[in-house]
Amino acid sequence: RPAAHRLTPTMSGYDEGQVFWSDQQLSDKTQNVQGLVQAFKKFIREFPAGLEFPYRDQLRKNTAMHEHRLEVNLDDLNSFDQESYTQVHDRPAEMLPHFEAAAKEVYAGMVVGKRDDDAPIPDIQVILTTTSEPTGMRDLAAKHYSKLVHVQGIVIQAGKPTVKATAIMLQCKSCKITKEVYVKPGLEGCVFPRVCDNRSADGSRNDCGLDPYNIIAEKSRYVDLQKLKIQELPEQVPTGEMPRHIVVTLDRHLVGRIMPGAVISASGIYTIQAGAGKPGKLGANSGAVRQPYLRVVGISEATGVGGRMTDTDFTAEEEGKFNQMASDPDFFAKMQRSIAPSIFGHDDIKKALCCQLMGGSRKQLPDGARLRGDINILMLGDPSTAKSQLLKFIEKAAPISVYTSGKGSSAAGLTATVVKDPNTGEFFLE
Repeated sequence: RPAAHRLTPTMSGYDEGQVFWSDQQLSDKTQNVQGLVQAFKKFIREFPAGLEFPYRDQLRKNTAMHEHRLEVNLDDLNSFDQESYTQVHDRPAEMLPHFEAAAKEVYAGMVVGKRDDDAPIPDIQVILTTTSEPTGMRDLAAKHYSKLVHVQGIVIQAGKPTVKATAIMLQCKSCKITKEVYVKPGLEGCVFPRVCDNRSADGSRNDCGLDPYNIIAEKSRYVDLQKLKIQELPEQVPTGEMPRHIVVTLDRHLVGRIMPGAVISASGIYTIQAGAGKPGKLGANSGAVRQPYLRVVGISEATGVGGRMTDTDFTAEEEGKFNQMASDPDFFAKMQRSIAPSIFGHDDIKKALCCQLMGGSRKQLPDGARLRGDINILMLGDPSTAKSQLLKFIEKAAPISVYTSGKGSSAAGLTATVVKDPNTGEFFLE
């Protein structure tokens, strides 16, 4: 028989000023959530860029201007903490709320003693950007579901901003008890409870009837929401096939930033719209058919070739050259000579095309009349007088343009079409 050993508990170390703690009362899920939030907080506070901490400074600057958002480059997160980057890429719908909770805690630490204790801390929206290679719309498949994807395309439709509830306050008609129901982001909805949850003193459920809840709109919480439809770029469309498109949703600070016709780069969660199936049309399995869409968590307008140029795309040296060119009294003549320089003559036509290409500014007269800044041009002439060649030059120079010829195409069909939204019944231009 083995000898019996006596275990004598010791208390060494408890009097050395150290802190001892136990996580026996915490579940593994709670520990994981706390660990994720701490990792994201560390990234926001400690990610270095030289001698600066860009994300901490960005959060302080944006919140000072009452813009409660934080733009994060996923490449920086990958270089700082690869495990956190993997979690965000593979499970973005679960990780983004923890990322935003971490940003909110960091902001709360910045304003300690600088605001009223009773004032609520606003939510911080985390916007994700990346420089990775975009995925083609034709390559999106079931394996990308609930993953973070990066796509590029041209906006062919932009719906007007609407309001979506994130939390709905319900009140029972009988016992007046209130209950808050949370709504999933994107195009998801929520399910209202059919019976009241209130219980009497003996623990039994009160009989308040079926569907007893009313919505208290003024106590519910809402965010801005906008739907876009983006189409794949012309160079990505195989020969002889129609271009494909996908619906994307924007919320909060991303709403209203993109106009139709813009070439955009979007990062979002590839998900499906619940309830897209139509029973009776596709048979008994119609409930399993879902329409995919992209819940955008970061979007930017592509610049340079194929996109609009913005102020940030020009250096101080280039701006100085622009000012120098504008002060030249012969600037308009130089621009006119730069229009299709291989074609001789047609000075007046080139001046008109230059004015149309550059555009003007809208003016409002004292009597209230408004003058538009764009012009239309009708070119008439004999055959072989370079009419089409001049227009082809403009089509190549303009960032967004459509060149067509022949009797079968109309300007209305090429530029915009009035379409009725099947969900809301409203008409919009596409």
